[in-house]
Amino acid sequence: MRKIKIYALLLLTTTMFHNCDDNLSDINIDPNSAVQVDASTLLTTAEYTFYNAMAGVGINASWGLLMTQQWAENEYTDDSRYNQDVTSYSGTWNAMYASVLKELDAAKELVELQDVSSAIKGNRIAILDVMTAEVYAFLTDAFDAVPYTEAISDINTPKYDSQEEVYKGILATLDNASKSFNSSAPSFVSGEVIFDGNIDSWKKLTNSLMLRYAMRIVDVDPATASNYINIASSNLISSNSENALFVFDTNPARSNPLFINNDPQLGNRDDFAVSKYLVDTLEGMGDPRLEKYAKETPQGGIVGMPYGLLDNDATALKPTTSRPSDAVRSATTPHVIMSYAEVQFLLAEAYQRGILSGDAAAAYENAITASMNYWGITDATAISDYVTNNPYDAANWKESVGVQKWISLYMDGFQAWNEWRRLDYPQLAVPAAAVINSIPVRMPYPLSETQTNSAQLNAVTTNPGDMTAKVWWDVN
Repeated sequence: MRKIKIYALLLLTTTMFHNCDDNLSDINIDPNSAVQVDASTLLTTAEYTFYNAMAGVGINASWGLLMTQQWAENEYTDDSRYNQDVTSYSGTWNAMYASVLKELDAAKELVELQDVSSAIKGNRIAILDVMTAEVYAFLTDAFDAVPYTEAISDINTPKYDSQEEVYKGILATLDNASKSFNSSAPSFVSGEVIFDGNIDSWKKLTNSLMLRYAMRIVDVDPATASNYINIASSNLISSNSENALFVFDTNPARSNPLFINNDPQLGNRDDFAVSKYLVDTLEGMGDPRLEKYAKETPQGGIVGMPYGLLDNDATALKPTTSRPSDAVRSATTPHVIMSYAEVQFLLAEAYQRGILSGDAAAAYENAITASMNYWGITDATAISDYVTNNPYDAANWKESVGVQKWISLYMDGFQAWNEWRRLDYPQLAVPAAAVINSIPVRMPYPLSETQTNSAQLNAVTTNPGDMTAKVWWDVN
């Protein structure tokens, strides 16, 4: 693991236009223009802003880990009772467009102007394109139709593109980036904090992401999915040592956001417990990862919090229920961008579906082993016994893969939610105190869009706050 080095966390402002006097035309230079900033600094900012959000409270804990019922709220329980609305994610939406996608686009413009070889320039642009694809994948997986083709432009009210169009664009972008990478040339000499600019690692991540996103649309567009699954399959993340991680720092300014949220000297929040459903499921399966995921109560033992209680009922149980382990929200706990375990689960599914040739059961076992190893469980006999007791069931493979993937994606709540929506396992129940009668399958569009881009938003939805209509790829 490499400690990230954030050289500057600069938020690039939108270009400002100045009135100019004819006599002052030679000094009519925008001080906020991207030409004043190095492309690598903009990439650093974009990587930090994006992955910090993906690992943080809003997207990861209060949405993903709650929607998949791995965590439960233990005092203020609105989010686990699905009491969100159009005010909930305006900040997230605006940050993704203004503080991540704009940064990446500005960095790409700067790279185009750099006096470097075409191979170096191509590698740098490919990295920026892969990051951009990840951000758009988040946005469309969260909201469905989103501004895409007109998003980073001078258009003040960009149109919303369908999720189908966004996904096809994402996959084409990743395919092009994978083909553009040149391993004989370097990329960024500084500022790229995932792989330090290593092109072989970036190509494996790119192909692994392509596999993820292609599989996500397999039930709605099997032809497109199969095409990109085959393209991606030749050069994937192949061990835990190749996992794509965003590693946080001991410096509180750059620490894991869940550590900051919980630390008594920083956020001083204690709003989350591990859920009873998580504890019961892992105990029932004899899963040794439970002790890595949760810590004992002061009274002893790991005790889960029932999910989705009313405030007072949860508060009464707060002193006697288990918190997430210190390891999962320490200052340096990394955000997992893409793991070997996830790749193996995706391959198991591709084999089972007949898209690729291979042994689905073996890939399933490889995935579980990789997840166990990542969490520090290395006893081969114990892992083998666990797989024997929780075997791959080809006749009900979605349950086998869905449940184990749900377990392995612990602490990557947004991706766990995506896979739960797609595979429909584990089978989660709506809490009795919920304010709607189904688990949310999309985030509500933000209030900011209803106020500033309402005509375009109204073209794709008449109910921006709806959390029950499935996104395009969620057909089951």
